[in-house]
Amino acid sequence: MTLPFVPPSRPRTHTPSKPAPLCAAAAEDALVKAGALQKAIFDSANFSSIATDANGVIQIFNVGAERMLGYTAAEVMNKITPADISDPDEVITRAKTLSAELDTPITPGFEALVFKARRGIEDIYELTYIRKDGSRFPAVVSVTALRDARDAIIGYLLIGTDNTARKQAAQLLEAVNEELRQFVSVASHDLRQPLRMVTSYLNLIEKRLPPQSLTDDIKEFLGYAVGGAKRMDSMILGLLEYSSTGKSAAMVPVPLADAVADALSNLTLAIREADAEIVVVEGLPTVTGNMTELTRLFQNLIGNAVKYHAPGRSPKIEIDWSRTGSDWLILIKDNGIGIAPEDRERAFGIFQRLVTQDAYEGTGIGLAVCKKIVEHHNGRIWIESALNEGTTFFLALRNGSAAP
Repeated sequence: MTLPFVPPSRPRTHTPSKPAPLCAAAAEDALVKAGALQKAIFDSANFSSIATDANGVIQIFNVGAERMLGYTAAEVMNKITPADISDPDEVITRAKTLSAELDTPITPGFEALVFKARRGIEDIYELTYIRKDGSRFPAVVSVTALRDARDAIIGYLLIGTDNTARKQAAQLLEAVNEELRQFVSVASHDLRQPLRMVTSYLNLIEKRLPPQSLTDDIKEFLGYAVGGAKRMDSMILGLLEYSSTGKSAAMVPVPLADAVADALSNLTLAIREADAEIVVVEGLPTVTGNMTELTRLFQNLIGNAVKYHAPGRSPKIEIDWSRTGSDWLILIKDNGIGIAPEDRERAFGIFQRLVTQDAYEGTGIGLAVCKKIVEHHNGRIWIESALNEGTTFFLALRNGSAAP
């Protein structure tokens, strides 16, 4: 039997398919859009973008830079460096400050503006730019080193924003604070003295009234009047404390353990009456600050934790610490009544009473003072809390030395 001949099949070859024209068009459209977005960002008139070569000579000067500084790109490109449009005294001061901070000599000029970026350190600073017409404005500048594929620096990018509005707002706030300080200075004498007289005379009335005329109603009314006068006196004292915070000039190394110890000493009676348990973790760091203000900070926070304890539960306060980056993180944790989520944002505002029950007296100034003290020490303060479980205050304090 003869089998029919079947020719050997050819090996199949794979021919790559060409991208569909639609995909290529979509990719091209995406590139066009990305390019347009980059151009729109770079050409934004809301901030200045100045790119230099490795030597600092300006190569790119965007629309925002032209608007802010009054030069055309042609007038500065390949001619000057960003140092030439910056306040020379501030550049010299920055060079001296960085030389001390980084323990290396830094030449005043463009090097002082980009030295940190050259080392890969994030750098955002404030200096004064000088316009073509000689006028000046404060700018916040962010500097980035531009590198090639081999990580060699080929230039620098300086992004600047006009800081005039923020400066003006800060000046306005300082003017308001100065008026507040003047008011409180007057109020501390002209209002507290009459209040003390009211309290004294009410006490005298209570003592001199015949016992039979001191009905429960009369005693209650007298108590309300004395309590109101005392609360007003506490509020005036709080305002005086708030207005004076941040004006202390003495910033020295302060062992936080000493500040906490002084605060606890001042709160001895309140702690004893509340049967509070205080736990202070050893090794609290030393920071550069003002001893009086830091003692007041801990006294306010610990005092609040003692005052706002949960009914039927003795207050327990723990003071702990850790290191986070360049900051010291201090924790003041309690088991009190807690702070509602909707109240945490306004907690540090002045006159913001978070607890309105009559059982808890407060002026709504204490936490505002705490925030002001922390900001005076270049730090941050924030809250984590759960109702009926407790509150933790976090203090990130900078400018600290090594832990003891």
